[in-house]
Amino acid sequence: MTVTHNGRQYTVTKMADGYTWQLVEVGNVRHKLRMNRDQLIKNGIGHIVSQCVDSRALRASLSKKAIARYLEDSVMLQQAIEAQRKALGVRVNRNSFEVRV
Repeated sequence: MTVTHNGRQYTVTKMADGYTWQLVEVGNVRHKLRMNRDQLIKNGIGHIVSQCVDSRALRASLSKKAIARYLEDSVMLQQAIEAQRKALGVRVNRNSFEVRV
């Protein structure tokens, strides 16, 4: 995702700790900023927080989907599809395993 902050374009990635984001300037990869949720909101780019995919929840839902298919449990499969939809924030196809994190 690309955002503009202080007149410069930055690419935003969520860090592994789950609560900080790294902003890397598009033209200068050595110029980096690291912000938490409160700092993003204070600087006017808080919309990033809601748009990032929760990778742990997504991986858990994909694992649950695979187990449900192995066990042939349709109720568990529906729960896994719903969990995947919540993690992605979009509608998910019943047969989709193509999501990469």
